[in-house]
Amino acid sequence: MRIEVHTDPQAFADLGAEWQDLLPRSFSDTLFQQPAWQEAWWRVFGVEGMLRLIAVRDGSGRLAGVAPLFLGQVAANAAEPLPTLSFERPISQPGATVHSALLFVGGTEVSDYLDMVVDRTQGPAVYQALWETVLEAIPGWEWIDLHCLPDGSPTLTMLGNLAKAKGFTVTVGQEDVCPFIALPDSWEAYLSRLGRKERHELRRKMRRAELSGQVELTTVSDEAGLESSLATFIALHEASTPDKADFMRDPRMREFFRLVAHAALANGWLDLSFLAVDGEPAASMFCFRYHDAVLVYNSGFDPRAWAGLSPGIVLLGLRIQQAIEEGRREFDFLQGNERYKYDLGAQDRPVWRLFIRRPA
Repeated sequence: MRIEVHTDPQAFADLGAEWQDLLPRSFSDTLFQQPAWQEAWWRVFGVEGMLRLIAVRDGSGRLAGVAPLFLGQVAANAAEPLPTLSFERPISQPGATVHSALLFVGGTEVSDYLDMVVDRTQGPAVYQALWETVLEAIPGWEWIDLHCLPDGSPTLTMLGNLAKAKGFTVTVGQEDVCPFIALPDSWEAYLSRLGRKERHELRRKMRRAELSGQVELTTVSDEAGLESSLATFIALHEASTPDKADFMRDPRMREFFRLVAHAALANGWLDLSFLAVDGEPAASMFCFRYHDAVLVYNSGFDPRAWAGLSPGIVLLGLRIQQAIEEGRREFDFLQGNERYKYDLGAQDRPVWRLFIRRPA
């Protein structure tokens, strides 16, 4: 195995084509592991000089592994088995001290699945090479803190076992859930899976919206309207709840959403849709189409407008119906256990965190 440790962000572009070729051969292929997503995150949240992106090549020179890591300074309570922290939005907490940690590019707050990109046919050898590189070629870290690992990722076991063998303390914990709907072949088949009450409520709300006036579902399809559509989405997002308003007031978040929207549109992933009632935007969903799934990244609606029509739920119903008609197999709500996801028939998929401490 040949190792490269990249510290220049140009690596996202330089490795881009090979990286994209590796993803379908890897254990986990998610949109958030795409080099375009990772580069957008780094441009907004990355720390200059701290990138530690490891590339592993096999004997033929083919890319067999990518570990998109960086060194970050995080404030957390070291006494906790899994210290509470947020990289993008640091949390003030008693007992917190500053620690140097290796984290995933993609952070802790704005990417729902993250992982090392490892060729399935060369897993043990690639993980061994990555671990040895982290130990021998990347000094200065106290913790390795890997967030948002998909369920079933071998990073949890392979990297964890390598660390344990060297006397490191390893903690694995469930970080969150990503509720999802396995989509059937028809809208009626989907409705039949819901509970009687939930089915009745969804049908009633969608019918009421239809009867209230002109209801139109639109989806952004080109660059020409993207910036104005993003402005509309952000306005609806901020109107939704005080927490969402606080989140989007951060100019870095606005810039991140802009960058990923443009990158996703260029790659055919963007699914930014709006529900208008009588020509006025009532709700919006910032989603992605990736492989056979629709990923619900964020949403917004103005509770002061069309409050009696439940525009957010109506838009979700229409988008699920559209996904089924497109032949999608999954509707992934991504991280968060909000009640409405389960009312719409979602079931949980866990997301994991791997935390490694150097021996005292």
